[in-house]
Amino acid sequence: MLSERRTKIVATIGPATRSRENLEKAIRAGMNVARLNFSHGAHAEHLQVIKDLRSLSIELNAPVAILQDLQGPKVRVGRLKDGQVTLVEGSDIIISTRVELGDAKVIPTDFKELPESCKEGTRILLDDGLLEVVVKKVEGTEVHCKVIFGGVLKDRKGMNLPGASLPVECMTDKDLEDLEFGLANNVDYVALSFVRRGSDIQKLRELIQAKCPSTRIIAKIEMLEALQNLHEIVMLSDGVMVARGDLAVEIGQTLLPQKQKQIIALCNELGRPVITATQMLDSMVENQRPTRAEITDVANAVLDGSDATMLSAESASGKYPFRCISTMHDIILEVERSSDLYYDISLEREFFDVAETIGASASLSALKLDSPAIVCLSTTGKTAMLISHFRPKAKIVAVTHVPETLNRLELVWGIQTLLINPYKNSEEAMEQIEDKLLQYGICKPGDKIILTLGLPVHQAAKTNTMRVFTIGAGRGAKIKKSDLPLRFQ
Repeated sequence: MLSERRTKIVATIGPATRSRENLEKAIRAGMNVARLNFSHGAHAEHLQVIKDLRSLSIELNAPVAILQDLQGPKVRVGRLKDGQVTLVEGSDIIISTRVELGDAKVIPTDFKELPESCKEGTRILLDDGLLEVVVKKVEGTEVHCKVIFGGVLKDRKGMNLPGASLPVECMTDKDLEDLEFGLANNVDYVALSFVRRGSDIQKLRELIQAKCPSTRIIAKIEMLEALQNLHEIVMLSDGVMVARGDLAVEIGQTLLPQKQKQIIALCNELGRPVITATQMLDSMVENQRPTRAEITDVANAVLDGSDATMLSAESASGKYPFRCISTMHDIILEVERSSDLYYDISLEREFFDVAETIGASASLSALKLDSPAIVCLSTTGKTAMLISHFRPKAKIVAVTHVPETLNRLELVWGIQTLLINPYKNSEEAMEQIEDKLLQYGICKPGDKIILTLGLPVHQAAKTNTMRVFTIGAGRGAKIKKSDLPLRFQ
């Protein structure tokens, strides 16, 4: 069952998956979060995807989170004659902010601030670091460089200046337009690209609070400056993405593995969901099977403590998008089945928050009572997220009558979700919950279940109570397998 997997799967939507039929296949294959990459595609295309995802989610009874990924101030080369040029190692080139169409001697860029961002000796990496030039001198709008590592450079490829502090805002005019569109259509998460400091998150938070306060923020860690301000960024964000493409170019590829582990460990410590992204099953863009190294990469991301692993081109434009999703599902499931990933409960830590204290107590009680499930009756999902932080072996089941909450929780490790009808008191809610736990195969009569909730229920109180109850016999009338929610079939 899809519900057995704890680590979630983020799949990027693109030409290979954007039709309604293919979106359904992606959900059935195991996609929990749909990433909409706003570096590509028109608003009309994204809007149709959002509408289709929302309707399919209801139809399949399978919540799906929608993640809007803003392009950010990506520095790129401009247009080139014939769409590409060959840079020869040892040759001299000029990168110009004035030229519109470039050749092997003069490369255009739309980054007007490039000359003021460079000085003699500055390294400029092109196309995710495949090509490299070093600055010899800066004259006006022209940056004179020597080619260190040559090769074919294509139109609109990215440029990186490792370690340079670029004089640009974290959000461009395009980002602001895209953000307004996303918030108007109630996306669940917004990923902010090229975050450098905590103030970048605060600016985005202010914009979101004014338009759609329920939308959460994912900080993409892909710059050296972000690593220097990592604790502040993680604290101010609702989640983090380890964006390994640009990050590897920024810090050097040999440092990437240890930085990935450090970022994930900090997110685990601070209770922030973390996504590991970029080239996880990259060979499957063209091939039906992943390499052994890619299998190990996905497995290690799970072992490191990732809440979710992400597919980019594999699901957006690859030949086998659904096979990629199901392959990632199989790898994760096997790692979780055979590994000691569970229980990160410290009895020495002091808790100052009632919900967090109850979350720790629920996790410990589930361990001692060998409970199959911790049920969180909630409207916001906060307590379920706190319990996820402790990585209990018991299933975490978030229960609410608010569909938007269930969508957001699809990003968070270990949480399965149940939608129930509105209720007036805890007894009324428990009748629904007990039936569904039995019908969906989460537990059986006689099992001890841990329940967290806020009392009094009719006042929508914050979580302040933990109960242990035993599933009774004679409840949970059988239903057809086809009538079960997709992930419990």
